[in-house]
Amino acid sequence: MAKRQTKEKSTTLASKTQKLVVSENNGKWGFLDAATGEEVVPFIYDCAHAFSVELALVRLNGWWGYIDKTGREVIPCIYNPAWSFTKTGLAAVCIEGKCGFIDQTGEVVIPLIYDDARYFNKDGKAKVKLNGKTFFIDVKGDRVE
Repeated sequence: MAKRQTKEKSTTLASKTQKLVVSENNGKWGFLDAATGEEVVPFIYDCAHAFSVELALVRLNGWWGYIDKTGREVIPCIYNPAWSFTKTGLAAVCIEGKCGFIDQTGEVVIPLIYDDARYFNKDGKAKVKLNGKTFFIDVKGDRVE
């Protein structure tokens, strides 16, 4: 039992430190180990973005979601559109034309009420649009100047 746990921990550590590069093959996207060139995440995605804050944004059958470095779908492909995670640990996502922000577990932390939202900038502010007005919010969802 102890050996199994040690192996799982070392595999997890290796996958977190492994550098993966997004790549395209015959119109499908996946990820290769940067050091060896070996396929780590299969070429099954319509589109894929580089890993950001340990998760990669991927599109499958027209819908966006997030995978970890083992290729496991951490957050289901249910969004359209969606953006990569920023250092705030939040990502903008939209469902049926309403946008908000999720954390890295997929929990909605800022409700999907906005007509548009993209990402948090280096100052920790995100530009959003609601009822024709554009303004900034902070990571708590509060309006800021």
